[in-house]
Amino acid sequence: MIDHLKKEWIIHILCLLITLFYLWGMDLVPFHPDESTQIFMSQDLFDYMNEPLSLSYSPENELTPKMTYRAIDMPLTRYLVGFSRFASRTPGLSSDWDWALTWEQNLKVGAIPAPSLLTTARLLPTLLLSISIYLFYFSIRKILPKTPAYIATLFLGLNPLVLLHGRRAMSEPALLFGVILFLWSVTRDQIKPFLVGITLAIAFNAKQTGIFLIPVGIIAVCTLPNEDHRLKKMLARGAAVLVVFLIITLLLNPYYWKSPLSALLVSFQERSQLLDLQLTDHLMGTNPTFLTSFLSFIVNLFILPPAVSEIGKYLGPMAHEIQVYQNIVPHVWGRSLISGSLQLTIFLSGFYVMYKRYAKQRKSVKQSIILMLYATFFLIIGILIALPIPWQRYIVPVLPLVAFWFGYGLLPLSEAFQSMFTAKESPTDIAI
Repeated sequence: MIDHLKKEWIIHILCLLITLFYLWGMDLVPFHPDESTQIFMSQDLFDYMNEPLSLSYSPENELTPKMTYRAIDMPLTRYLVGFSRFASRTPGLSSDWDWALTWEQNLKVGAIPAPSLLTTARLLPTLLLSISIYLFYFSIRKILPKTPAYIATLFLGLNPLVLLHGRRAMSEPALLFGVILFLWSVTRDQIKPFLVGITLAIAFNAKQTGIFLIPVGIIAVCTLPNEDHRLKKMLARGAAVLVVFLIITLLLNPYYWKSPLSALLVSFQERSQLLDLQLTDHLMGTNPTFLTSFLSFIVNLFILPPAVSEIGKYLGPMAHEIQVYQNIVPHVWGRSLISGSLQLTIFLSGFYVMYKRYAKQRKSVKQSIILMLYATFFLIIGILIALPIPWQRYIVPVLPLVAFWFGYGLLPLSEAFQSMFTAKESPTDIAI
């Protein structure tokens, strides 16, 4: 342990500084109305502890607004907010945010959290983000040498999209944590089906987007180097992942306990209706083409400034808050056509560098690279197909993989600079 701390002391200092920066600027992050909903719904944690079946859907009962949220949204963030409230004995909100009302009307009915409540709600998600950055470094360290791994970690940790969407009481911080924890679990020397199942459950119960990683988890446990690859063994390992995933998901979602099939059908219907409503409101009811969605994806990922809100209705009352936030350089840096194009070029070059060097890698490193490639593919394609709305926060789970390929693209340049001063460094396996 002491040797590990000595060898990796730089990343510990970097992560500490990043965490302090996260906490310092957490209260400056512009408010999003969905935070009110998460705080309002955080009462579910208290109900779960006292009477979990009260959270269950039953076809005989009317579909209340709260039950609709349970059908549409995954529970992890509201549990985190509820735990923060429980630990600090902070009361919640009396009313949910109503998108049909004005800012002033929502304020009047008590749907806007006080600054102290908002800070409490954001604390655990922000700390999860710090842990995510730390784990991300060790997820990629098996593949990349120290210098490009540091750069990739900083690229992710100080990315303006992470700084905005990762410090709110919303699903994105927990989703980032779940995705990175999953990447860490499948790049370890010993890939455990039980651990992979847990990480998949965390990602999925943060947001449904996490489901796109399930094929990668199955591939990871079925293609272990130096393991028995007989069909029976592979099926057993894959089944273990799915069983753990399902058990944890059911435990976290009492919504499904009474009538699981009916609840699942209602969940699917409500999600479909929500998507149709979003398409009607933002895209005049039309489905964008795959090419249009892909171009929007790239522009959101590399070029557009951090999107404080998906709609302009409430930007007026938040104008001063937004300006104060954007006056801090790291909150907006690198978001332009020129710098974004450069980042995109380095990101794409990462795939080329990987292709040219793949044959020379060790077997375990090859597997980690392939799994990173699969995770990138399944997440991007899944988001483009399932979430055609060009909202910036929908692309947040891809950011860790973008940062990895960005670091990979800088590998030749890093080696060139390093050869000028020291002997070339090779990646090392580091277990934590």
